[in-house]
Amino acid sequence: MPQFMPRSKTVRISAAVLSLGLLVAGCSSSKAATNTATTSSVLSAACAAGQKANPSVVGKHYTVGTSPTQPSYEAIDPNNPSKIVGFDVDFLDAVSKCAGFTYTFAKSDFQALVPSLQAGRIDMVVANLIASPPRAKQVNFVIYQNDLESLLVAHGNPKSITTVSGLCGNSVAVFPGTVQAGAAQIQSDACTAAGKKPIAINTYTDFLSCVQAVLTGRSDATIDPISMVAATVAKYPSKIAGTDPIPEFRSQIGIAFNKSSKELQAATFAAVKSVQADGTEKKLMTNWKVDPSSQAATVELP
Repeated sequence: MPQFMPRSKTVRISAAVLSLGLLVAGCSSSKAATNTATTSSVLSAACAAGQKANPSVVGKHYTVGTSPTQPSYEAIDPNNPSKIVGFDVDFLDAVSKCAGFTYTFAKSDFQALVPSLQAGRIDMVVANLIASPPRAKQVNFVIYQNDLESLLVAHGNPKSITTVSGLCGNSVAVFPGTVQAGAAQIQSDACTAAGKKPIAINTYTDFLSCVQAVLTGRSDATIDPISMVAATVAKYPSKIAGTDPIPEFRSQIGIAFNKSSKELQAATFAAVKSVQADGTEKKLMTNWKVDPSSQAATVELP
């Protein structure tokens, strides 16, 4: 049985943010070229109804922004560097086939995803993206998962850090553009306001760099989704550990859209409902060791 565990400026960013427009990379053929199931003869009744209600999307090809550095969700296939794999990838594949569109991934640094979507350089974002209130003012979301996060710490948790508020006087590794980075700064300010030592916020380029910071002792913790923490602990069981879900994070994950992309958003919303109703989302979560109970009833935000 897979085990599910809950995502926890002193170091400069080690690599510059690259323009997403210059980083477009084709996904595997199974995700683009062969994703053509658009006729009612091969669709469920719900998917066929969704396509009938949103005909402008059927047969279209879209560019999907992602940041493939998040194990279990979207990551580079170690056996095929040109391929992105993970729960989000398989979930999008099922949703796109139901809605009747095809897509190509555009790889980017995480912090460039929302600005690129706002600028119209990509059509949607699928990147384990938390639908925080500030982000919902910038882009729209179709929700599909509840987010639980935990702290990744040294083996044995020698500093007994179990909450974000417990990071006062300690160090945390984050990467830019994330809700976790913002939460760390807010908490650090709260620490000093309470007369405690601030949090040393060490900024790295991506999740994998944050993990390395904890492994090498440069940071005391990092905050990430429970499934990512669990997968990382399984890889380094004698070096790191994951905490229980932390109370500061109870968020939702969604597919993000430009606020002008009403038709694409509506088609995706209908398809997500269908994919959830037939049990596909929970099946894919189980396949990727993501807790299937984290499936969220789909809604559109804001």
